[in-house]
Amino acid sequence: MTTALPDLWIDWCSVMGVPAGRIDEASLSRFSRQVQPSRAVLSTLRRRLAPDVPAAPAWPRGHTEDTGSLQRLIRRGTAIVQHPGTHWVFRLRLRRLLFAAVLLAPPSHGGLGLDRAGALGLRPERMRELRQWIGIAEDPSACPACATWSWLDVIGTNSGWSHGSVRALGHRRDEVGSAHRHLRPDPNPDWHLCVGMLPAVDRWGWIDAYRSMHLSSLSAVISAAALLLDGPEPAPAPVPAAAAMPASPRRQMSREEEEQILKRADELTARVEAILREFDTGR
Repeated sequence: MTTALPDLWIDWCSVMGVPAGRIDEASLSRFSRQVQPSRAVLSTLRRRLAPDVPAAPAWPRGHTEDTGSLQRLIRRGTAIVQHPGTHWVFRLRLRRLLFAAVLLAPPSHGGLGLDRAGALGLRPERMRELRQWIGIAEDPSACPACATWSWLDVIGTNSGWSHGSVRALGHRRDEVGSAHRHLRPDPNPDWHLCVGMLPAVDRWGWIDAYRSMHLSSLSAVISAAALLLDGPEPAPAPVPAAAAMPASPRRQMSREEEEQILKRADELTARVEAILREFDTGR
């Protein structure tokens, strides 16, 4: 015999636009925070959880229990975004990668826990509803909400302005400082007019305004994200001499050690760029 769904849950789903029959950890967590239901209600709903549907099934294996992995990925991706040697098209693709990671990461990590189909089928109206649940990090360079803001700026610019404006945005790096970008109003709210949230980006930086990227391209993005998580720290952007802080006492690194570390970081960046470039030539 199937247990009836609690009226409190049904009412909440009706208000939030969530299918009442589809119970997952993400929606259950939001319901619990907003409504603060009784243990009996939560227990009834948990018994209806589908045991064969894992939370955040598209998130890289080996990092599902690592709650800091999304912030670490964003911080590493941001380091490449901020490097002056990063090509502007690669910078756009990196911003899309970080946004895709926010969509796919488990809610416990600060993400939305979507599967591949959910991410590719996400529409602006649903994005507006889900955006409030995206995590916030203390460090802006590792903040899921800030990574989201930056990508929405890109696709909003693509919807409302010219390709030259997108190119200029691709050349732009984030402002250095402690302010969170997501606290500002969206600079280009035309992202509300987009067909999908994860469009293809071709080799010349043209962003497809009419459809989402192919499923195989999203799989490549996930592979690149896993590579960033499992690889060495990317090479940091050069710090202007005037802004350099006094060095703290530490073991002196030899020239050879430093060159090896930078070489591994550059190899990692090149591999990520190659993955994203290869799978974005076809829509």
